[in-house]
Amino acid sequence: MMIERRELLMAGAGLAAAGTLAAPAAAQQHRMEGMAMSMTDCIDDCVASHRMCLETAAWLTKQGGASATASLIAMLNDCAELCQATANSMLRESPLHTILCRACADACERCARECLSHVVGERIKRCSATCKDCAASCRMMADMAS
Repeated sequence: MMIERRELLMAGAGLAAAGTLAAPAAAQQHRMEGMAMSMTDCIDDCVASHRMCLETAAWLTKQGGASATASLIAMLNDCAELCQATANSMLRESPLHTILCRACADACERCARECLSHVVGERIKRCSATCKDCAASCRMMADMAS
């Protein structure tokens, strides 16, 4: 039987939180402007952006051509790494997760803009949209923790 990634991530979050007094990330609910936002939602957006950026960078590399610029591929890879680090910090309930959320929001916003400046099809548009969603989640999470 296959174990889904979310189950693995949540199991890791539980293990990481076992030695702390703080509630697990999945249980931490934040409210802003009447809208519920959980840390788990932000983690999910970071993981989705991480994956989309890596897949898009790989796709561009295979496609080649004028749109597969070294700067765009580097931006996608950098954004992916920061998204992963941010998700990991929230899973560990790191006191630095707010700083990483702000950095991730900035990186995702820049990556989304860069993708749109190289529009070569639906994949790039989806990547831009995924990065925008992650940026909004991370910005909200950072603002709520402030």
